[in-house]
Amino acid sequence: MSRIIENPKELILEKAKEILCNQGYSHLSMRTLAKECDIALGTIYNYYPTKKELVLEMMTGYWKEYFKLLQVIIASDDNLYVKLEKIFNELNLFIKQFKEIWLKPELYDKPDYVESGIERENIYIDKFIRVIESMLVKEASDDKITLKLDSYETAKFILLNFITMIQMPIFNYSSFEVFLRNILK
Repeated sequence: MSRIIENPKELILEKAKEILCNQGYSHLSMRTLAKECDIALGTIYNYYPTKKELVLEMMTGYWKEYFKLLQVIIASDDNLYVKLEKIFNELNLFIKQFKEIWLKPELYDKPDYVESGIERENIYIDKFIRVIESMLVKEASDDKITLKLDSYETAKFILLNFITMIQMPIFNYSSFEVFLRNILK
């Protein structure tokens, strides 16, 4: 008699993340995953026909968790600049963890992973820009800031500077905020 597994997809993703984080991509196989989940190999393939689809789903889940955190920051009563600093700090953590998990050379030996990963990353970067844009538009409608440039372009400017400051920490957040306050007067 077969056993019923509560949330098999979640179980598969959870165990796959554990394998990926603890043992690396090379140890993440569908067989190993089935064994770790204590389910049939066919069940794994029912949810994820290829390892690539499994890895991309895990990466997508990683982004979705970050966006949940963003929503908490945005919903807070903090002013725009406190929210942006919190977003910057969380983005710093996110990028460091992202590098450790997702930017391993073994993942980038496969061109289709790179292409698919970049496509999804671009989708999430645009979504991230839209989140910042919505904050700016709200602040401008409440007459708390003045947008001198297009809201999307301003949001893109903020996010790209955040990423640059994280990648090349020669410029700190507080200095950037001074510039930002002058731009959004």
